[in-house]
This record gives sequence, C-alpha cells and structure tokens, in this order.
Amino acid sequence: MLSRVANLVYWLARHLERAENTARIVDVNAALVLDLDARQAADDPKSWESLVSVSRGDELFRKLYGKDISDRSVVEFMLFDQRNPSSIFSCISLARENARCIRDQLASEAWEQINTFYLRLREDDYARYAQIGSFEYLNRIKTQIQLFYGIAESMLPRNQAWWFFELGRYLERADNVSRILDVKYFTLLPTLNAVGSALDLIQWAAVLRSCSGFEAFRKSRRGQLDLDHVVDYLILDDAFPRSIYYSVREAEHALAQLTADAPHITENAATTLLTNLRAELEQTIVPNIITSGLHEYLDDIQGKIGEIHAAVQAVFITYPTAGAHKC
Repeated sequence: MLSRVANLVYWLARHLERAENTARIVDVNAALVLDLDARQAADDPKSWESLVSVSRGDELFRKLYGKDISDRSVVEFMLFDQRNPSSIFSCISLARENARCIRDQLASEAWEQINTFYLRLREDDYARYAQIGSFEYLNRIKTQIQLFYGIAESMLPRNQAWWFFELGRYLERADNVSRILDVKYFTLLPTLNAVGSALDLIQWAAVLRSCSGFEAFRKSRRGQLDLDHVVDYLILDDAFPRSIYYSVREAEHALAQLTADAPHITENAATTLLTNLRAELEQTIVPNIITSGLHEYLDDIQGKIGEIHAAVQAVFITYPTAGAHKC
C-alpha cells in the first residue's frame, strides 16, 4: 500500500473518532451543568473552560474568543468553528476529504454515509444545537459516526487499509477516553468534601454514559459507582471496547497485522512503544495512581500515545527512502 493512502486511511479513522469523542466530552459537561445540584455550574465559566483545557485548545480559544468563556462560545468552538482543527465540523470535513481521496478503497455505502453526514453538518450552528437540545444533537452526531463504523465493519476487506483504519481509531480512542476521565476528575469535582456525595455519583454516572458504558459497568461492578471502580473500568477493563487498555491492545493487534508480512519492520519503534504501554497498563494498580495523581497519570498516557503516533508516522509514512539522492 502507498504510504499516502495509508496515511489517509489512518487519519480518516482518527478524525472520525476525535469527532465522536468531542461530542462525548461536551455531552458530559452539558449533562452535569443541567443537574439540579449543579445548576450554579451552568453560569460558571470554569465548568466550560475545562473542556477547552482538556482538549488542549486553550491558546487557540483565547486567540479567537478572548475571555468570552461561556457555554455558547465553548460549544461553538468545539462543535462548529472551522478555525478549530479539532472541532467536530473540522474533523468530519477532514475525514470526508480523506474518504474522497480513497473512494476506491471504500464501499460506496461508506462514502455516501460520510458525504451525506458532512453536507448536513455544514448547515448546522449553535442555534440549531440549542433548538434540538444538547443531548439529542450530540446523540445524532455519535449515531452518524457509529453508522459509518457499522458500514465499514461489515463491508471493508481485512487488508492493510482496514488495519491502518483500526490502528488510527483505537489510538485516538485511548487518548480521548483519558481526556473524558480528565474532565471529571481534574476539573469538575469542586471540593474534596464532594467525594462520595450524591453529586459525585451523578458525575461519575454521566462520565460512564458518555462512554456508553453505564449499563455494562453496573453489570460488571455490581453497582459500585465510585472513583476507584469507574477509573479501573475505563482504564483497565479488558472486555469493555472503550477502555484505554482494550483500545491499546486492539491498536497493538492492528499494528501486528500490518507488520506480519513485512519482516524488515517486524521490530520497530511503534510496536515497541505500544507493547510497553500495554504491559504498563497490565501492571497498573488503580489506588496507587489515584494516590500519586490521576491527572498526571492520564497526562502521561496521552504523552505516550503521542509518541506512538510519531513512531507510526516514521515507520510507515515518512520513512527515509533507500538510496534517495541528496541535494
């Protein structure tokens, strides 16, 4: 496969997953500020500023919106602003362009789905979002992306293009699930006194729902809705498809499939980094990371995923060409 095509497929998956997880992050915050005991947070700019901070868009947001931190400015920035490369609209637009460039690699139904989604989304704005309601609007975004995934799962052959798609999707998912956790733990919990309170339980339930994991969590953890159990579930569960461990393991499997028929790159930096991260997760003890700092732990995971991404680019996309002429 041409490295250009591989990169387009890889980023198609990352853009789609990033758009879906942005919708999930906004959904967490929107649900929390509407709760009866958290109504005061709706007018508190910190509750919305946290979303920009966790998505690492602080500098760009300040440049575009100044000190206007409100639910409207943050939602516009994260959902509709074309100047923000990580907004939902920007991600879907980039994903659609990547899909257009590789239409011969996709089922026609997959192209039609993402193209139709893009054409509808470009007509939307904050007024439309407010009219429909945050829950319904964001749910529609997630459903459209899941529809594309369903088409891809059932129609795309399991060749190199598929494994690059899976690699991009699961690396992005691991990164973004850590950010969803960070929104709750690092910024939304007001005081230590709130730990274990009714508000705390409501917030953790909202985080689980944002990952579509509330029902699965209740079955696997028998209703123990607290910090330790939710963190353990979203980071380390080996059966939940949105946990960080599951995502890293699937990314490792996709990378193994890509290198299986290429003995010259069986041992490479990306594989080593992914294997090391998976092994570290297997050795993780949740009470220890909470004691030492969950935010710092999540930030470290995000940094390591960034290193893996850079290694993937170096191994498969921007690798040096043998015998290249020097200028």
